[in-house]
Amino acid sequence: MLMQKFFYPLYYIFDENMFANTLEAVKNKYEFIGSKEEKIFLIKSLFYYQLITKDYRKLLRILNKNLAQKTDIRKINNLVRKTEFKKDLSWVIWLFEKKMIKLVNKFWQSKNLKFMGNDAQFNEFILRYLISIWLVDWAGPCFATLKASENGVINLKECNEILFLWDFTKIFANYNEVL
Repeated sequence: MLMQKFFYPLYYIFDENMFANTLEAVKNKYEFIGSKEEKIFLIKSLFYYQLITKDYRKLLRILNKNLAQKTDIRKINNLVRKTEFKKDLSWVIWLFEKKMIKLVNKFWQSKNLKFMGNDAQFNEFILRYLISIWLVDWAGPCFATLKASENGVINLKECNEILFLWDFTKIFANYNEVL
């Protein structure tokens, strides 16, 4: 097992706080409460707003402020809907980044996006995704889960298995994965 100090370049206070709060959420197995529609909007927002704006922390700030033992997804989504996100793709240079933008646009615009899995798998997915974006590689987990969901179905078990690959420091070792 690799130590966390080798992986997290948390340069800003927000990054440190968000990561600490997410670790706490994993440790205490926070739940994300909401309808399937609200869950789908949250997933779409996590991916879309991470990629279409240079200020990818904007959505994460909303999530961080509202992260609780029983996190109200509708409250987060309502705040997201009221927030102005400035589209800025000036950071997109590499071919894989352009591919991610195409994938996320298709994902965002999908009217029939569905997910397969139960509440426990959904909770694990959100937490694994939040942890993975703080690891060495934010693009890998984002691209892999978008690619896995390219057919319009987010298979939570499969996505959790994919994100498992980025758990270098075994943060989820005692999570009792649904895998």
